[in-house]
Amino acid sequence: MNIIIVLFITGASYYHVPLEGFKDRIIYFLHLCALQATVAGFLYVLSLFKWPFRIIFPILFLAYSGFSFWAYSQDISITPSLIQGVLETKPDIAIDLITVPYFVFYVMAVAALIFILKWHSNLDRQRGLKIMIVPALALMVMFYLMERRQYGIFKFRLPYNVAVAVEEYFEKPNLELNMNPKGIVSSSDSIKAVFVLGETLRADHLHLNGYFRNTTPFLSKRDDVISYPDLFTSKTITATSVPQMLTDQNLEDTIRPFTSLYTVANIGGFKTTWIGNQTMETSYLPIAETNDDLILVDKYRSVFSFDKELDGVMLKPMDSLLKLSNKQLITLHMIGSHWWYENRYEDKHRFFKPVIDSKYIPSLSEEQIINSYDNTIVYLDEFLHNIITRLESESVPSFMIYASDHGELLGEGGKWLHAQEDDALKNPGYILWFSESFRINYPQKVRALEVLHDQPISMDLLYPTMLDLLDIEVNTPQ
Repeated sequence: MNIIIVLFITGASYYHVPLEGFKDRIIYFLHLCALQATVAGFLYVLSLFKWPFRIIFPILFLAYSGFSFWAYSQDISITPSLIQGVLETKPDIAIDLITVPYFVFYVMAVAALIFILKWHSNLDRQRGLKIMIVPALALMVMFYLMERRQYGIFKFRLPYNVAVAVEEYFEKPNLELNMNPKGIVSSSDSIKAVFVLGETLRADHLHLNGYFRNTTPFLSKRDDVISYPDLFTSKTITATSVPQMLTDQNLEDTIRPFTSLYTVANIGGFKTTWIGNQTMETSYLPIAETNDDLILVDKYRSVFSFDKELDGVMLKPMDSLLKLSNKQLITLHMIGSHWWYENRYEDKHRFFKPVIDSKYIPSLSEEQIINSYDNTIVYLDEFLHNIITRLESESVPSFMIYASDHGELLGEGGKWLHAQEDDALKNPGYILWFSESFRINYPQKVRALEVLHDQPISMDLLYPTMLDLLDIEVNTPQ
């Protein structure tokens, strides 16, 4: 039964993992064995009860097999967005997904299920209870112990990630928002703003900020870009950093109603649109939903997918939106420089080599990891350049703000990635650009921000800066 479940369910989480060399494959094979062992513990205990097993197991097996087919064939991630699609898609649309390969896979799964049930009916469950119940319970406990030691080591892979996604889909956000702020005054009738919400970009790897590599070949040629090398944030994970960036919450606030940037902009007469290339997290979903429109590109693939769309796909909907109104705020939420780096840029951006060739970080050299990471910034540079080029053609005052949610660890203290406590994570990239017409109409606003470019600043500055550039005042009632 374990072999069948690996083939039809758990193996799908490992099928697309990029690995290089015998050692890497052994490591991930052992990880698969450990994960499946915990699954086996739960299933064995269930199998000791005849009718619960015969009712519950077929439902779970066939449901999980359905998910795993898409994980095998398209590297689709099991996320709350996918659960939403499963539960809310109309039947006439869902039927179009039933292809010949899907049908064949499902027929094979049904055949395997019949084999398991037939075999199960011949087992001596009383004897099994005496012999295997203690090991089975121990394997169940192992799941919780491993998760406590390293969060997500099992739960973000099949079959556990389905339960996690379902839980997040039904989870109610605990963020309390002020939906009716007072005293908002908008003075301008024509400003186009693009806010690029970046991911895991550290300021010290931007050539704009003095990094020895030219990671910003396009932006470095411009004299109208302002980059801030000394921005501080205390938030080192998206779930906490994004809500702080998009509301009037400062880095110390935790327990009061916050006001969304988009709620204020809407009241100020701006058309607001969120275009995202990341799956939405419960922590900031309510804020994103305060936009007039919410567009998710490639919403069924998350950071755990190795076939994720590049951020450039967000430019097409942005182009359409720029034509609709002279007073609008468009947010582009990037996948950015999030791990796996090699899936974040095109071949033409592979400036620095050798690059990473395995997901197993201990098998990689520091040079490989930094090279791949820097290549993602080369892609970001062209992405921001493309946005600026579009805004330059606008006749109304326009500006772009890029801010990353946090930085990334690249070997400091033997640590990698983020969601940890380290100074390298607390200095994210921050870049501003203003059109010529914006500079002419609002010279004092631009000058005030230019003066700050080499000063230590905090992410607390982002929210009031955005409102000031939108020419919106918030007069707090006395």
